[in-house]
Amino acid sequence: MKSSAKFALVGVIALSVTLFVLASGLFFTPVPIEQREDKTVYTPSLNVMLNATTFNGNIEIQSTTGDQIELIYNLKATRGEFSTIKTQTDEIKNGDQTTLITKAESSVYGASNNCADLLIKLPLSSQYNLTLISGNGNIIVPKLNLNRVSLNRVSVSTTNGNIDIKDDGVYASIEAISMNGNVRIGLAKDTSFQVAAIVVSGSIEHPGIMLDTEIETATRLKGTTSTGEGTLALTLMAVNGKITMEYL
Repeated sequence: MKSSAKFALVGVIALSVTLFVLASGLFFTPVPIEQREDKTVYTPSLNVMLNATTFNGNIEIQSTTGDQIELIYNLKATRGEFSTIKTQTDEIKNGDQTTLITKAESSVYGASNNCADLLIKLPLSSQYNLTLISGNGNIIVPKLNLNRVSLNRVSVSTTNGNIDIKDDGVYASIEAISMNGNVRIGLAKDTSFQVAAIVVSGSIEHPGIMLDTEIETATRLKGTTSTGEGTLALTLMAVNGKITMEYL
């Protein structure tokens, strides 16, 4: 091959590579994401029933020394699509009970860039019945140090995400379901409880916790602790993931 032909071939290859790189940048430019915070506050009664749902996002509970419940949505959406996300909270007062039903919805199915993370701050003085549901996200309930111990209930579920709940003796019952993710329950040392747990593809572990079991297989567990204090009831399920119960 003559030198001129070689140079011409090299030039064609270089031009092709340049065009490919430019095209890649054109087609794979990151989509601009916008953020917005929606915050509402409510004065709780002695008893609070709170039902929270988000179509796509994490849900986290925190305790607060303030006297109001705070619902803080951190919304993220592809530029121009905030109008497709709607948050709404309904409050019902009836004597010494407050009911809050809050939800984040999207009118666009499968928009992976759009999400609504929810942070819930709870005052210490009330008794809570919590129902938390995420279509796609993690659910985190840390130690809350609530004043009304052993009277509170929490039920959580997520289609795709992990669940992490820590109890320092404030709950009467915990229900947790993850379709695709792990479920971890951290308990105050020497907590007495009964448990019914099931996995489809995964494992059930309770390191350091002695149980009197009625059923114990690779995918099912039903039993009670033989010692300890409290009457906590655990109902746990992970379709594709691991369930872990442990003392903190």
